Amino acid sequence: MTATMAIVATAAAQGTATTATTFQIPKSLLADALDRFSEQSGLQVVYDDSLRPSLIAPGAQGTMPAGEALDRLLAGSGLQWTLINSQTIAIRPAVSRAPLQVPHQDAPSSSFDYVPLPRTVDGSVVLSELHVVEDPNRVLPSEVSGSSFGFAKSLLDTPRSVSFISEETINRFGIAAVEDLMRVVPGTYTPTRFGIQGGIDVRSVPADTFFRGMKRFNLQGHAPTVLSAMDSIEVVRGPPSPIYGMGKIGGYTNMVPRSGRAADGSYLEQSVGDVRAAVASYDRSELSVNLRGPLQAFGRHGGYDAFVMNIESDSYARGVPADARLAQGAVSLERIAGGFRLESGVSVQSSRSAGALLGRFTQDLADNGRYIRGTPLVNLDLNGNGRIGYREYNTASPVRGTLSTYNQPLVQRWDWPTDADGVPLPLDQFPVVPGIPESMYQYLSEHPEADPTGLLRAQGVGGPRPNGNGYVPVGFVLDPRTVGYDQLDLRRFTAFERELKAEMLTAFIDLIDDRDPDFTIKNQLFLDTMDQYKISEQPFGTAQQPRVIEDKFTLTRRLRDLPSWLRVNTLASVNARFTLSPTQQCFGDFSTHRSDAMASTWTTKSVGMTPNTTFANCLENSNVDDDGFPFTNDGQTRYSELGAGVLFDIELWERTQLLVGGRHDGSEARNVEYAGTYNFNTGTAANPGAKVTQTTRVRGWDTGPSWTLSLSYQLPWNLRPYITVSEASLTLDNNANRLTAAVIEAGHIGQSRLTEVGIKASLLDRRLFFSSALYQQRRINVSDPDDPTITAEASSTLTEGWETEIKWVPIRGFFASFYALTQKTLYSPNRGGSILIDARSLGFQDVVDPATGEVIYPAEAFLFGGRAFVQLPAGVDAYREKQGNPNTQLGATLNAQTRSGFGFTLSANYFSSVPAGRLQLIELPSATVLNTGVFYDDKRWHLQFDVFNANNERYFRARNGDTLADLPVSAMPARRWQATITRRF
Repeated sequence: MTATMAIVATAAAQGTATTATTFQIPKSLLADALDRFSEQSGLQVVYDDSLRPSLIAPGAQGTMPAGEALDRLLAGSGLQWTLINSQTIAIRPAVSRAPLQVPHQDAPSSSFDYVPLPRTVDGSVVLSELHVVEDPNRVLPSEVSGSSFGFAKSLLDTPRSVSFISEETINRFGIAAVEDLMRVVPGTYTPTRFGIQGGIDVRSVPADTFFRGMKRFNLQGHAPTVLSAMDSIEVVRGPPSPIYGMGKIGGYTNMVPRSGRAADGSYLEQSVGDVRAAVASYDRSELSVNLRGPLQAFGRHGGYDAFVMNIESDSYARGVPADARLAQGAVSLERIAGGFRLESGVSVQSSRSAGALLGRFTQDLADNGRYIRGTPLVNLDLNGNGRIGYREYNTASPVRGTLSTYNQPLVQRWDWPTDADGVPLPLDQFPVVPGIPESMYQYLSEHPEADPTGLLRAQGVGGPRPNGNGYVPVGFVLDPRTVGYDQLDLRRFTAFERELKAEMLTAFIDLIDDRDPDFTIKNQLFLDTMDQYKISEQPFGTAQQPRVIEDKFTLTRRLRDLPSWLRVNTLASVNARFTLSPTQQCFGDFSTHRSDAMASTWTTKSVGMTPNTTFANCLENSNVDDDGFPFTNDGQTRYSELGAGVLFDIELWERTQLLVGGRHDGSEARNVEYAGTYNFNTGTAANPGAKVTQTTRVRGWDTGPSWTLSLSYQLPWNLRPYITVSEASLTLDNNANRLTAAVIEAGHIGQSRLTEVGIKASLLDRRLFFSSALYQQRRINVSDPDDPTITAEASSTLTEGWETEIKWVPIRGFFASFYALTQKTLYSPNRGGSILIDARSLGFQDVVDPATGEVIYPAEAFLFGGRAFVQLPAGVDAYREKQGNPNTQLGATLNAQTRSGFGFTLSANYFSSVPAGRLQLIELPSATVLNTGVFYDDKRWHLQFDVFNANNERYFRARNGDTLADLPVSAMPARRWQATITRRF
């Protein structure tokens, strides 16, 4: 036999095929698994390069002889290993195609294709040079994943834009929360929802969250997602595969928890684990323990994995906690029932936080930090008990005429001005109307001490008038005696939601039979629940208990007896899903701008709220006769989904791959709104609102198809161009996991479509991974929302963009990555809506001292006491683009480690400037953020010190949604640090 051999990187201790060595080789491409075997054993391995494209190895974990590790890696492949000498192993075809007997009978198998090795004329096997890529941080996408389509495929072979983030990357770059993910993954920039980051946006729209391949309920804004508790995260762009059921257009994240390695524990001779402790800025402390090992139960061999974490922390926003407790546990038992393997686990999370945004945000504040001060002119807390009840603010800030949706004491709506031909004017051409609101003029005339110079009364009655009766209630205006300018402390977030608590439980029971790699059976039972409440004295209150249970049955079968140029793998899946979501809510949020962040009365405990800015909350007191605030919504939605799908993975002439599949879903939805809530949109200031006396029920049935078609081709130099066209159904539930009556009646299943053209490559002896894609994603067949609580995902959008990702591991201990993204999202159709606006944009005028030219009353102060909306007409081209997400985003990371264990990290992100909201009232400046860290790592200890936002960049992030995003935003944390110590055992 002739061969060209290369000596691989040596381990600390050289071994032989019978020497016990500790292996940590995950499920991956066989070529990559053999590389890791070489790296960890110190043995030479020679094989033919043709192994690389198609073979998948199940992995080997634990302490064992090198020969046993090789048996596990080659199980079912039709290959066998031969020891040529004490340091060299050759991989050859087995004598027969039957799988080799693995010494450890419970080791799982995986799917392989038989790839004959090339031979010379005399029959000798020709072996090519082996290039080893040492990638201990799992940066390169060599591991196998089924998240994109359901088939076990490497990310290189997957015809879809996918990013993989390993536990090592999560730890090395301090990725702890949703806002950190954008450091390493393109397209995951996520606007904030009152500071609570639960869900993740992908390609500018809210994305689904999967837990081990099963879809969770809507997480947006309900509880923080603790990314540092994950073993790996995959971000898949575009709608899900037909086997996963209905899903959102932008994409989804599949999260594997730290306890997800229970099956690996079965390979270990004894338990292993680690203890991690961290301290950081804002009084943050974090402690976690992870333990994994073998398990014997019911006479079966298996493994277990347990993980617990406790986080206690304040946050950049003063007075806002960020506490979380999390526990995960999982077990894996072989042959628990016949040939089925059991994988089961549970994750429990408890969190305490609060929502907060900057109030009174203006372009001047964004650019220069100048803040408009002032307290409300009229006291709404008439009885002096420290809170404003529903009837109190109706009495103290009376409307004129009958109450309606946009004629409220602290909510008014203005019509969009038009020219003489009825064409809507651009915002910068809105007419400027001198004068002050009539209600303010009347109050100042009765209380001249509030206008000591008389300059405001001298303006006369005027200003833009809201639609309807044209009257601005007096609760809107600020007190001229307190109004002025100041430099804002950016840590004072006065749009404050006092308390948010959430208890979440996620559990799974999987039965898997994959002994025959050509025919596998899997049944997944999944439960996801949450008990959550939010108390805001803005006011806003919500209590919800969504429950999701799903069962999914999946079969895969590889067809046999096909022509040599054809290979076909098939997959069929049936799933049934049930969602129950009861909620109680009260809406208001009048106090977004009422509190003065720079007032002398500011305290961290109250976050600046005073009796005149603090409203009663329905969860604490819903009795309007006892100075309370009533429930505006009390109901529940329940809906069931049943669907079936098939998928075919077809390989033609070894280089062409075709993925094609489809599914069909049907769903019954029921919604009930209970009597006993309060209707604010009736009555007068003297007798406001009325109790809802009738329960309403709606029921509907809807169906939707989904399909996908992908074509890829393997070019020379390991290039893989591909094209994917996909259409998926999606359920139009809102951020409270509810389906409104209007949506059910119109049809509660929408459609999304993706067209993506891209190329992937594994270059430089597989040390560099490159991926680039052009995409267009469209939401179609979506009804206009009838409920202001429905998030932006429920509108119809069209996104076009380009993204590129590069990962490079030239040598062990060094890696670098880079991504670039540019995209634009448009409303399609270009619908209108009522959108939050400030007084200056509406056409109110500054009050200026004629003697000095000094502004003594900024225009914005006329409406900071309440919420002003403008009715944007449909079809105005200037406001067709969805805002809040920077159109250009760049990211880069670098990690370097010496043989002694010392190393450093660098990461950088650039975000282009972007309007905060659809009306483009405020342009958030571009930002460049640098992060750095140093660390020491050996087999037992890991020490790390990180500095985030090391350049102390001052930057902001928009609020999510279409209606409220222009004015309240979030200031992002300044320079901060974190120190971490990990002990492995």
